[in-house]
Amino acid sequence: MISLTNKQIANLITVEQCIPVIEELFKNIENTQMPPKVYMNIPNGDFRSMPAVVGNTAGIKWCGLNIREEGKIHIFAKILINDTVSGDLLAIMDGELITAIRTAAVTGVATKYMAPEGSRVAAFVGCGAQTPNQIKAVCAVRDVERVNVFDLDRERMLGICRDMQDYKVEIHPCLGLEDCVGNADIVTTLTPARGDGYLEHCMLKDVCHVNAVGADALGKRELRKSVLEEIDVIVYDEWEQCSHSGEIQYYGANNDKPLLSLGGVVGGNEFERGGQTLFDATGLAIEDVATARYLYDKVRNNIMCG
Repeated sequence: MISLTNKQIANLITVEQCIPVIEELFKNIENTQMPPKVYMNIPNGDFRSMPAVVGNTAGIKWCGLNIREEGKIHIFAKILINDTVSGDLLAIMDGELITAIRTAAVTGVATKYMAPEGSRVAAFVGCGAQTPNQIKAVCAVRDVERVNVFDLDRERMLGICRDMQDYKVEIHPCLGLEDCVGNADIVTTLTPARGDGYLEHCMLKDVCHVNAVGADALGKRELRKSVLEEIDVIVYDEWEQCSHSGEIQYYGANNDKPLLSLGGVVGGNEFERGGQTLFDATGLAIEDVATARYLYDKVRNNIMCG
């Protein structure tokens, strides 16, 4: 049994390396099991239990968040994986960095299969801890020449620009939401917004791709009704989870837009690129287990080779 900290994991995997792991996962989605995540609310946050089986690996992520007295959000996670044949516990890993990397990697996979081939401008709304990984994921699968970022917190937005000033693509802070997304071929939303959302369909280019990442629980919402009604195609990561906690919880009974699974799109059977496309991501336990197994195998191979 091995144990890995976030610091050790940072030396074992990058977002770019995780993209093919997640791509292979969705190509073989039939070899997975995943009950819906279980939420347990507490006065200052929640705990979440996320079990899954991927091939010969069973695992669970135990995670949650709480809001400290000073108003800061504290996120924590642990991932355990077992071999399904022997039942042996293989590893216990910190889950915060794995979550960030696999979340960005699935954005990379969706963008690879759904975004316009000639995409050159990518926009990112929300400049939290997740944003640098998301930028790297999108830029790994498209030849992006310009990255726009926007956040209501100007200092946080400028901080992303400073932190990524040596990145291969220049990061441009924007004065407002429309300034950020108006010329973008790829739009990625990364905020914890609730209520009626904020992204309107009229802000988007006629041909573009949207990754909606922020809505991952009941009541969260980044996209206005107009986006869900007017977008050409909607792709979800997993139906049961998305329909309760993703953007498509607001889909509406009268909406006739095609709803496709990412597994079907990656499998090559359900998607024709073009127009305006939307990927609704809620974060899946199978992604955590697949990434954790990749890390376990990498460490074991390094030990054996060493």
